[in-house]
Amino acid sequence: MSGNKKTLKARLLEQYAAQLDKLFEELEGKESLDLTEIEEQALTIRQQVGQTLTETLAGAESQKQAVDEECAECGEPMRYKGRKEKWLKTRTGDIRVARPYYYCEDCKSGHFPPG
Repeated sequence: MSGNKKTLKARLLEQYAAQLDKLFEELEGKESLDLTEIEEQALTIRQQVGQTLTETLAGAESQKQAVDEECAECGEPMRYKGRKEKWLKTRTGDIRVARPYYYCEDCKSGHFPPG
């Protein structure tokens, strides 16, 4: 991920700025907010930012493709079968990631590398 830090940071900041712009547009017509409304808005943004950050970083990690995966059962080389999308439930919300998937012809079993 180190080579991608600037790109990821720019994308995350752009998404955060868009969320704030949307919030400010929604609040523009209101004369005043009470503390409960302010907290609700802050918690909504916090949840969205956390979920976006989790999904972005998990996606960046899942882009790393393991090479020469060996079957844990028989030790034979596994065949790369492409990327498979999966929804994960995280503490920051549901996210979608695409992970590399490998298949062992001998054992007839699949494997997602950790990450």
